[in-house]
Amino acid sequence: MTSESSVTFTDDTFVGGLSDRLSTQYKHRRAVLDLVDGLHSHGLQGQLDLPQIAVVGSQSVGKSSLIESISGITLPRAKGTCTRCPIECRLARAESSWSCHVYLRISTQVEETRFGPPIFDKSEVQDRIRRAQLAILNPSRPSSEFLGILGETDGVITNQKSFSSDLVSVRISGRDVDDLSFVDLPGIIASVREGSNEGDIEEVKNLVMDFIKRPSCLILLVVSCETDLENQGARRLAKQVDPSGKRTIPVLTKPDRIAAGEHTTWVSLLSNEQERFRHGWHCVKQANQQQLDEGISWKQARDAELDFFETTEPWSSLDDSIKSRLGTQFLTDALGKILFELICKRLPDIFAEVERKVRRVKDLLAKLPTKLVGDPVMTIYNMVELFKKDVELVVKGRPNAGRAGLIQSIRRAKETFRDEIFKQAPNFQPFNKPARAEDTPPTLPAPFGANEEDLEPQRKESTENIVYLNEVMERTRDAVTRELPNHNPYSVNEYFISRFTENWPIPAQKLFDNMKILFLKELKALVASHFSNFATGGLQSTVLRTVTHQLETCSSRAQEKIRECIALEHEEPATVNEHYLADYKRKFHSRYTATRHLHVKRRANLERFMKDEFRDTEIMTGAVHNLRQMGFEGIRKQELLRLLPADEANEAIEIMSEVRAYYQVAFKRFVDNIPMILDYELLKGFNRTLSEALFKGLNISGKDAHARSSGFLKEDPTVVRRREGLEQDLKRLEAALADLQNIPGVNSSGAYEGIIEEADMDLSE
Repeated sequence: MTSESSVTFTDDTFVGGLSDRLSTQYKHRRAVLDLVDGLHSHGLQGQLDLPQIAVVGSQSVGKSSLIESISGITLPRAKGTCTRCPIECRLARAESSWSCHVYLRISTQVEETRFGPPIFDKSEVQDRIRRAQLAILNPSRPSSEFLGILGETDGVITNQKSFSSDLVSVRISGRDVDDLSFVDLPGIIASVREGSNEGDIEEVKNLVMDFIKRPSCLILLVVSCETDLENQGARRLAKQVDPSGKRTIPVLTKPDRIAAGEHTTWVSLLSNEQERFRHGWHCVKQANQQQLDEGISWKQARDAELDFFETTEPWSSLDDSIKSRLGTQFLTDALGKILFELICKRLPDIFAEVERKVRRVKDLLAKLPTKLVGDPVMTIYNMVELFKKDVELVVKGRPNAGRAGLIQSIRRAKETFRDEIFKQAPNFQPFNKPARAEDTPPTLPAPFGANEEDLEPQRKESTENIVYLNEVMERTRDAVTRELPNHNPYSVNEYFISRFTENWPIPAQKLFDNMKILFLKELKALVASHFSNFATGGLQSTVLRTVTHQLETCSSRAQEKIRECIALEHEEPATVNEHYLADYKRKFHSRYTATRHLHVKRRANLERFMKDEFRDTEIMTGAVHNLRQMGFEGIRKQELLRLLPADEANEAIEIMSEVRAYYQVAFKRFVDNIPMILDYELLKGFNRTLSEALFKGLNISGKDAHARSSGFLKEDPTVVRRREGLEQDLKRLEAALADLQNIPGVNSSGAYEGIIEEADMDLSE
């Protein structure tokens, strides 16, 4: 890589053209430039699209010389010390004497770092920038080390990075300094020396692209006249991000190097005809090496530049419109005006964007756990109390939870349990088992009382619970021992009751499992909701472990109660609901009797009877009335079936009716008792014992209570870092918002009321 000529100014008089005190823009310019500079200092360029001038060019096109000419300082020029990181130059006119401050802006750090004391001698700036760049390229070492021996010369250590996107910020102020800010980017690399990293080419390209792809970035494109235009890589990058040329400001350098007879191409560019850009082309000429060796001053260099363009063909013969873009002074004036206008145009959008981000950061902070203050023991006590209240609410039931609520889900599980117990009811058929399945006689329509609740379950085509008349009669005959005639053995009733209740534990266990799973899921969610922010200190895991253990304790008690309830049902048939039992026995007896006689005789009349053809007719009403007149008070229509002729199967039907009626009584009792046990022992029992279990499990009493509680409340480091980062963001954004509101010409809504016409700065593609 060849180094560019270095410009060292020996004259303290450095007068630019942007600080015209008579300009109506002057009172605003310094304020808006300081505002945007401040936003950059806070690192907000990564969050906001901030106006900025980025100086872009291929290596050895005279980019550094141009920057030196504008800024009045000298950049590092030793071999191997080309620009390897962005160098921001902030120029500010001030009433004080000339001074320079250097800062490091590291992407991983919230605030900038001052690099060394203020500089009051221009000759010291070059070395300070060189040392600052070394600090950027070696991020693992303290930056202060490079202010000492480590930064004396390049090559003392091997740099950890070849290039970096972290930035050196150079702030220059003085009476004769222009108001302008820009950032010098590393030159585009076409090739690397042997032994160097080929990846540097792409790294530099990506670094440059990250800057110039931003819509509010003005691209100061430096083009050398001694190299073919098509071969300059920086131009291609600028074209990629700004194809219409609305925000690119091209500047030609080294016009004195153009070979004789080849000026036409470059002059046509300056005319903005061959390759058009919104802001047109500029051209500058810096001091040559001989002039530098002779110690040329800044003013002498500017005079020599003007003399070159005024006396050298073809530059001296160009139109005045083109001449106004020849020389560093005209370029500096144009850059200041364009940047200022862009900032003014962007102010309302920046204002609105900052406001949105302030709201967004506040929302994100609100979603994070509140930073805890106060006594840690009381904090945990309060957290436990809130947790207990939520558990109590869940156990009680939350109407607003909808179908997903715990009690709502358990209600559906209870209904399933009830249905499964009901489906196990005996399906007695008062006729003999047919020889073939297709010979099964059709059943009757529902008789009187069939609309009573749960008289018969809704059957599917399953024969698991069917018991035929001949099976009951056969078991009755086989069971007779010493009974008197017409006295059926009670053991037959007990057999059928036991047979159809023996599988009741299966649905009961299933209900228990479902309720426990649902409850545990809800408890885990509550534990996470209340304590997940303190998983690091073990509070969440301790509470979850305690809750799980206590649930197991309650589960054991509930299961023991269920086993007792089932044992009572299996002990022997018993009920004090005699009226209920007798009522259902009468209903089932009527149904079985009617069904039996349907298949043996008087089918037609009986069908009419069963189909209610006599209901509310004169025949039916008269028959019931006459019987009541005879003294049979309270007789009902169903009991007319008892007038049917006697049947040898009556004894079996009596057993069938009694067993089925008892199943109905036991069913009602069982499907109430099991859910009540689970509700009392599992859900409410857990809620009753939770407080004692938690305080015992957490063990936050005694002499070690404070230390133990503090350990529990240790926050997740990720949350701490996230909160600190958001708080820093909020601090920067609120400071930026305050600065925006204090800018002259910006009203409370963020609208700019300055003097710039929006049409003057349309940078949209």
